Amino acid sequence: MTRLGNAERLEDRARDLDGKGLNAFRLAYVTLDAAPKPAFAWLDVEFWNANALAPLPPREAFKIQGATRQRSGNPARAVAVLQVLPGAGNTLRLQIAPVGDYSTYLLSTTSVGLGAPDNALPLAMDPLLNALPFKFRPGCFNLNCTPMEKGRPAPTEPEIDYLARDYDSFRHVLIAAMMRRVPGWSPSSEADLDQVLIDLVAADADEQADYHDRVMNERALATARKRVSLARHARLLDYHIHQGNQASTWLALEVAGMVDLPATGQDEFGVWSGRAWQDDDAVIFAMARDGGSWRQRCFAQLNRLRLYTWGKTVTALAAGSTEADLTAATPLTQTEAEALRDFFLGTHASQVPGPGAADVNTAVDQLLIQEALNPETGTANGRRIAQRQLLQLLPLHGPIARAEALQDPFTGEWLVRVRWRAEDALRQNFCFVCDCAGQPVEDVSLFHANLLRVTQGRPRITTFRAPGQPLGGADERSFVASDSVSYEIVLRQAGSASPPRGVLCPLPASPLAYRASAPGGETPTRTTAQVMVQGFAEPWQEQSDLIESQRDDQHFIVETDELGGSSLRFGDGSNGAALPMGAFVQCRYRVGQGSQGNVGADSLVGFVDASGAVQRVWNPFDVTNGRDPEPAAEIVRRVPEAYRQHQLRAVTLDDYARRAEELPGVAHARARYAWTGSWRCVQVAIDPAGGIVLAEPLRRALADHLDAVRLIGEDLEVGAARYVPLDIKLSLCAQPAYWPEDLRAALEEEFSGGWMRDGRHGFFHPDRWTFGQPLYASQLIGRALSVTGVGRVLRTSMRRWNPGSGGGLTEIDIDPLALPESRLEKIPVGPFEIIVVANDPDHLETGRIRFEITGGRR
Repeated sequence: MTRLGNAERLEDRARDLDGKGLNAFRLAYVTLDAAPKPAFAWLDVEFWNANALAPLPPREAFKIQGATRQRSGNPARAVAVLQVLPGAGNTLRLQIAPVGDYSTYLLSTTSVGLGAPDNALPLAMDPLLNALPFKFRPGCFNLNCTPMEKGRPAPTEPEIDYLARDYDSFRHVLIAAMMRRVPGWSPSSEADLDQVLIDLVAADADEQADYHDRVMNERALATARKRVSLARHARLLDYHIHQGNQASTWLALEVAGMVDLPATGQDEFGVWSGRAWQDDDAVIFAMARDGGSWRQRCFAQLNRLRLYTWGKTVTALAAGSTEADLTAATPLTQTEAEALRDFFLGTHASQVPGPGAADVNTAVDQLLIQEALNPETGTANGRRIAQRQLLQLLPLHGPIARAEALQDPFTGEWLVRVRWRAEDALRQNFCFVCDCAGQPVEDVSLFHANLLRVTQGRPRITTFRAPGQPLGGADERSFVASDSVSYEIVLRQAGSASPPRGVLCPLPASPLAYRASAPGGETPTRTTAQVMVQGFAEPWQEQSDLIESQRDDQHFIVETDELGGSSLRFGDGSNGAALPMGAFVQCRYRVGQGSQGNVGADSLVGFVDASGAVQRVWNPFDVTNGRDPEPAAEIVRRVPEAYRQHQLRAVTLDDYARRAEELPGVAHARARYAWTGSWRCVQVAIDPAGGIVLAEPLRRALADHLDAVRLIGEDLEVGAARYVPLDIKLSLCAQPAYWPEDLRAALEEEFSGGWMRDGRHGFFHPDRWTFGQPLYASQLIGRALSVTGVGRVLRTSMRRWNPGSGGGLTEIDIDPLALPESRLEKIPVGPFEIIVVANDPDHLETGRIRFEITGGRR
């Protein structure tokens, strides 16, 4: 047995043996004979005292044990004491033979077989100190003098089932462990204390395993399920997930007198669908509090405007019209006409903002034209809701006047002529006067100028206070709901004295409405939250993240989870300013989002107005721009590849062309390199959508758009494409039942450069032709044969308008007896050329097509 003890206390025990009449080994010196192979060794054994050393003990009183190779227990070659001689002081000299090996031997005393007085020393030896280890050769056997330490077998590890991840498996593991470690234990009644403890531990382990699994799922984009995690993973790849956006629409009003909306003393002006805004299925809209002039001033003079029909001679406005002559319900005098004109020009006396009305917008920039009566019956029943259009008036300071007052010299009545943008030209005919049952019916269509923009969502105000501060009351009965909650201080570590990581303000109502933004990941989303912090005069600004926010930037971010709940997060003083201690935060926001706000026309008819001046409201158009949040599955699919779609630098010519085609108004683009004599230039040719004239505003916008991505050292030139006019002649044979004149009109429409009556593009519509696209004779023949009444095509001839620029006359005679005949005839064009055939007799240089018709009805 190996004993481990305190060395100092063991030495104290040995010194005290003399007083007890006992003795013990202290140390020994080994001396070998000088011969190469010594036959014996001398062992000088020193004792702690002289007790029992006289008379001299016999050699049988000493016993030697140990050794690994030459053991002392072998009778033939046993290591034993040969004789005992007295030594100096408390020492005995023992002769030992034979000399043992390199292992450690143990010298002890024994009284077995001895009688008095030979057994005096063994009986006087302290049992604790009656053993003395020694070596015959204390030197190292080799160069490794490190004492050998015996190893121990590794302790048996408990069997743990690492696949246990739920309550049942954890409970099974605990029961098995108890049965292995507690002998005789077995599961018994569920009411026993040990069983209850096992169940409690298993339940807690189940919760911890579930939390661990959820945390591990959030570490990667493909497995994350939390929308906040998906948004953060997406931002690492410069992708902004789309949180949906609130619906928005135009609202038309009729008012009594002049009124500002919201009225003075009223916080919001809202409208809704259904009977009351408190209904569960009501869809609420309100004015957006954006910009400095977010309120709107409406005027009774602009409720309903009639078309001046010049004595019922002008009964309709044709599609493509960009101006109209307006009058009121009663004939206008000169003063009234000039006043109405001033409303459109923004110079009317009532449009001057008064005291406390700096946030009121008094401009009249839009007109609404809509069908009020059914032109077939003269009543409101059956009127076409789709027969409506929003018209954006011309700029105030443009070359053409937006509005002007005119007088009809025939009747002496006054009128106001208003003009709107060419891109808002009427898409269809609008009827204003019709005959029903032999009686003329006027005001079939009307104009409205009291228009304002509204967005979906019920207004709400939430006040956040520091934890421990008293909260204010809540009001859910008002149109603008209000409540008060405590914000959360996010600590860096529980119990840590370091500054907090920030402040989290969970919004109590959901879903938070997001403003309109384009999907695709490029545009950061913005919410309707407007945040004011106590002690700051300006509202804090919303950001996508706080990474680039400085320590004094008044920024916050909004995070929305998969359940629709949103929270405001403020900075920690390093990234974004920290909230002052004890300051309260007021957040005004909208609740409502997505496709729930998409309602039909004339659905928003309920309204709240404290002034009582609003008589009627309605939404003229279907609301269709409400969008739901981007699904998680689409986020996981799009984010890893979305960055490939965002070209931030034009490296190749195709990059320039694709970049140009991103702008509205551009149908096609083509780029090429040119040498200016000093540096390389990129020339970009543009084919405008719906025409052949590149407007200067579009050209400047394209130049700025392309300049942002061009390479350093490359100049940029933006110009129109080179258009190639053609001179084409088709000889056709009409079927016997069709008049040639009617067939010619149908052919001219089929091969026109505009829109056909059935909504199709004409054959030479500019959007059907692009750079380098040749014209094949077979295309002309096939399109001509598609016109009802054409029997067959006899001959086609086509060439460039100016033969000297390339491409002579190409003629094809079609002999029906020689069919089928394969002939490929075409007019080739260069890579930067586009075919154009406008067939305008006033501008023959833009191409023409002629038809020679034989046969038919005569």
